[in-house]
Amino acid sequence: MASAYLNIAESILARIRRPLTPREMLQMSYATDLVPWHLHGATQHKTLHARLSEDISQNLEASRFYRTRPGRFYLRALQDDSETPEPLRAEYFAPPRRKELKREAILAMFLDVASKAMDRSPVVPLARLKRQLCEGKYDYYPWSEITSDAGLLPIHSFLIVHRKNEILSFRCGKFYPDSDPLYGHRSIGLGGAVYASDNDLLFDSFYGLVGNGIDDLVYGVGLPRRLAEKARYENRVRLKFGVLLNLDGSGQPFLHVVMAYECPTEFSPSKGALSVNDLRWIRADQTPNSIEDYDGTSRYLLESGKVFEVLAGEAQ
Repeated sequence: MASAYLNIAESILARIRRPLTPREMLQMSYATDLVPWHLHGATQHKTLHARLSEDISQNLEASRFYRTRPGRFYLRALQDDSETPEPLRAEYFAPPRRKELKREAILAMFLDVASKAMDRSPVVPLARLKRQLCEGKYDYYPWSEITSDAGLLPIHSFLIVHRKNEILSFRCGKFYPDSDPLYGHRSIGLGGAVYASDNDLLFDSFYGLVGNGIDDLVYGVGLPRRLAEKARYENRVRLKFGVLLNLDGSGQPFLHVVMAYECPTEFSPSKGALSVNDLRWIRADQTPNSIEDYDGTSRYLLESGKVFEVLAGEAQ
């Protein structure tokens, strides 16, 4: 059944040779008798939209289709065609649906375990963090349980994309939950709350933290599938250390696990989702003039110079 919908979409897009919405595809298909009787109905455009989205999500660059903007699809075979206008060649990456924190179990550890790692510094060394996690001093808890238990510390991924001495910065968009410490700020770290489903048995996802960060590379800044696979299976994401936030009672305590990803020369990050906006490269050796606009972890890394440890080749 799914292939029937996709074949109809492919046929009409090849004929019209411009991006269309699923509703437009079906209207044109009805007019030319391309649609079999059992696919007629008032909500068939919603089903077609779901099938197209599913095909792109599962097959990525191998899909026959891509989005030129929200809700508008085109044929990948025509993406580089000489008759395709340049603006229609750029692929729009739809954001994954944000998992509701109230419904999903997220990665957390005991606050006293993390705070003991501090010595007048918000930094938790990677070796100590690994030890605590390896000893099983963590679990995946509902968000409601974390907010009601002062002893639980949610653990978030914080993946820094860099090239030489430059760091990718961005403004967090409306798809960030307002409970996220990055919400409403500029940041230099992709990622967020880590879910049990972020674990992957095929590579070392580090309790879902690395997997979560790589997914944000794909959906947030458009990392191609082949580079995402290299990042996963060739250990291109380097774990660095943890940074604790809000232990002074100013808000919900968080632990950011800082990671680094060196941007390949063939990849140019682009706005891929509503969760990431206004991408800019900033110099690691120059504190931004608008530093007060950055989230707490970004400010600490940039102002303390700790960011240079992130750019170094080895984990700290």
